[in-house]
Amino acid sequence: MSARAGLAITLMAGAAGFSGAMAQDSGSIGGVSITAAAGASAVIAVIGLVLIGALASPRLKGSSLFNRLFVVVAITAGFFSAISSAIGFGLITSQESADIFRNSILPPAFGVFVFCLAVAIWVGGADFVRHRDWFRGLKGGFVGDILFFIERAIKLFLVVPLLATILFFVSTWTTVVGIGGVDAVRHTYTFEIDRLAGECAGITSYRQNDYLFLEDLRLSVRDVTRVAGGERDGGAQSGAAGAGPVTDYYLGLADWYRGLEESVAAMLAAPDTSGLNPYDPEICAAKTDELKRMLSRNAYDNVDRWNRQFESAFNDFASVLNRWRHDKRIERFLDQQLDSFDRANPKPTRVTAAQSRAINEYAEQVEGALESLIRSQKLQKPPVPLKSAAELSPARGLDIFKELFNPPPPPEEPEKVSRRQSVVDAEFVPGLSTITPRDAVLKNASIFPMSGRSRSHGTMRPIF
Repeated sequence: MSARAGLAITLMAGAAGFSGAMAQDSGSIGGVSITAAAGASAVIAVIGLVLIGALASPRLKGSSLFNRLFVVVAITAGFFSAISSAIGFGLITSQESADIFRNSILPPAFGVFVFCLAVAIWVGGADFVRHRDWFRGLKGGFVGDILFFIERAIKLFLVVPLLATILFFVSTWTTVVGIGGVDAVRHTYTFEIDRLAGECAGITSYRQNDYLFLEDLRLSVRDVTRVAGGERDGGAQSGAAGAGPVTDYYLGLADWYRGLEESVAAMLAAPDTSGLNPYDPEICAAKTDELKRMLSRNAYDNVDRWNRQFESAFNDFASVLNRWRHDKRIERFLDQQLDSFDRANPKPTRVTAAQSRAINEYAEQVEGALESLIRSQKLQKPPVPLKSAAELSPARGLDIFKELFNPPPPPEEPEKVSRRQSVVDAEFVPGLSTITPRDAVLKNASIFPMSGRSRSHGTMRPIF
């Protein structure tokens, strides 16, 4: 191979590697993407150089047009494979920290390796087999011909196939990760966003029961206030209208009860510490839309930073949902008020037997109404948490290969679990099922060929 050809291949290898390492958009001018225009120009220039070189090279003089075009196809395929392999290798090895070796050197170096190996096999393989390399000292003769025959056989049936196998596994794996790795991660995270949207819908619906409870409490307060007003105006309970110990107790108890209503209403109206409102009907749609926008950002710039930012936002909202799910402020407040009912509403002592009986009956009615409201509020329970992608398919790394060859048994029909309060208190919304582009490609290997059939027949099983 001439020095000119070697220089050309070296330049192409470097362009392939560094193009894969810099797979990101750096801006636009006049609405035209700089990176897209530079990339398209580089690709057209490379293909043009390869085509001109293959058709005009004196080394291919006398070769058929098919052979010349095969050289063009082989070099171009190696170039594109090197770019995608460098991208995939960068997704596998990149770090969020400023690791120059792993972030900036390894990916292009790997792209150069893939390009040179591809060109060596598909373009230089024929020359490699045809020339004497190991026994050059034996110019001819019977022994030299026998040894050259053995050399050619080893090259043809062992060395070249072995290098081609290495190229296939190394290049194919990193190419698939480079092309589909981020999309496979997005597929899993989209499922997680849909799960979180379902959790949010269930929990916010459960929290709407707080307003229903407040309405029931207001009705009860109106009834208690009406009874107190009837005692004041006509002595409906004690038979003696106007001021007196019974009327004072009735009115004081009604004021205390109204204070409970105002306290509960203030709790519901108070801003949440997260800045989000669990009673906002648009909160679920707004947060899932925000997460989807984050998921659509460019991940190739730094996949670790992209993953961490999305994971932080996802888990932050999941923790907010868990806090809303286990929010028992109203129940605890009313339990405390119920326990201190007698202390907060002391009964008068200097009363007649009829007045004492009227006071006790009224106190029992108010206390019973409050107990009934608290009991009905406690009976309301949030929905059972949905299973995350990691719970549905926990395998990661090499365990994914085990699942491919030894799939787990189909899940059995879940047994009905008691929803005792202790069980509900132990339930929580799982965080994000994090996954790497490498594992996501393995887990979602059948998503692409099955996608068309799944849309028409709905038979594709979610794979994570």
